[in-house]
Amino acid sequence: MSSSVDERRRHRRYSYDGRVVYRRLGPATPGRIRNLSEGGLLVELAERFPPGTQLSLDLSLGDRSIHAEVEVAWSTDPGDGAVTSYPHGVKFIRLELQDRLSLAVFIAKVYGG
Repeated sequence: MSSSVDERRRHRRYSYDGRVVYRRLGPATPGRIRNLSEGGLLVELAERFPPGTQLSLDLSLGDRSIHAEVEVAWSTDPGDGAVTSYPHGVKFIRLELQDRLSLAVFIAKVYGG
């Protein structure tokens, strides 16, 4: 089943454990990046947002920090009962050219891709 999901992806995903700060309407809240690609991210956030929700993210990528506007593609409960964060698949909807280049350079440098 996961292979069919991978075949539909336009960008290869890379495992990554990094910090993210997200905002919707209220204050900035910390979260975690679990994987990344040039098209989006898997992030764990302190609250669950439905698909279509737009968020503002500040991502820490090694010694770089980039800003992105994203849209939630999916979200789910973690499934272990002790909910401390919710997995979300998000796609980039606004990423300035310099931030897009920084992301591509980071992926090439770290993953050779």
